[in-house]
Amino acid sequence: MGVYLIMNKGVVTVNLTIGFGNNLFQYCYARLLAEKNNLKLNHRKIEEFSIPKSSHAINKNLKTILINDTNCLQALNADLSEFNIVVSGYFEDHRIYKKHKKKIISWFPSVPRTNKKDLILHLRLQNRLVQKSHLKNHIMVKGYKEGISMFDFDKLHIITDSKKWSHYDKTDIEEIRHEILIGPNPPSNSPWVDVNTSLGFINSLIDGLSEFSPIVHCNNKPVIKNSGGLRSGHMKDFNFIRDFDKVMIFNSTFSWWAAFLSEAKHVGTWGPWKPNKGSRNKNLGKTDYEGWFSWGSTDDLYWKEG
Repeated sequence: MGVYLIMNKGVVTVNLTIGFGNNLFQYCYARLLAEKNNLKLNHRKIEEFSIPKSSHAINKNLKTILINDTNCLQALNADLSEFNIVVSGYFEDHRIYKKHKKKIISWFPSVPRTNKKDLILHLRLQNRLVQKSHLKNHIMVKGYKEGISMFDFDKLHIITDSKKWSHYDKTDIEEIRHEILIGPNPPSNSPWVDVNTSLGFINSLIDGLSEFSPIVHCNNKPVIKNSGGLRSGHMKDFNFIRDFDKVMIFNSTFSWWAAFLSEAKHVGTWGPWKPNKGSRNKNLGKTDYEGWFSWGSTDDLYWKEG
């Protein structure tokens, strides 16, 4: 009977999209669902954490159901042990993971948290400097300053995917656009903001944050078409963030997960998260875990169309 039950388990199959942060939400949600219902789990490999591909035959005697962003919370509280499950969504909802935090952390390699005095601010820039959809979510430097003031720290570290931390010019913006066009996900239309708007934002940010004399870690590498996953060196950035006890997040799932897995004691997330998404926005800016808090508001948005 025991062998029969094992052979007739259902399978949770998760569709991992592009994006490292996206994949962590998708993998962790699917694994929670599989373990709760004693089901097997199918997923492609996650190279960044050396998680190998998992593949099991689907039990065709069981009905297959779909779990997405609209029913994911209810699914975790239901008995789904008699089904095959296809998991397809983003699952960027902090409520899902709160009571499972210790378990999820145990699934990944640990990184010692040694920097207890300094603050690290993660700034994803590059493509977000030139594309309308991203720049609409950026805020003026005064918003960052107000967020920084909510921390008690010695030195400010900034970690970014930008190629430099000095004034940008037109050539820099053109290079970023070209990099996007030859990257793994080139846009299908003309998504660019004008060059002067991009330059105004990044240069005001560099000038405004200079009063903190930040230690800036730039780690831009060219995107290799169809490479998937992270750019070269970005896993190093991820683990570098995990070394800090004080983490400031704008609206990046990359740094959200770095803070989550590090168990940092003081984590500030930008409250509005990605207001440009409207009803599709996620609640990660309102993460209410122990030591986590929200900062900032939409009053600080840098650029509004029209």
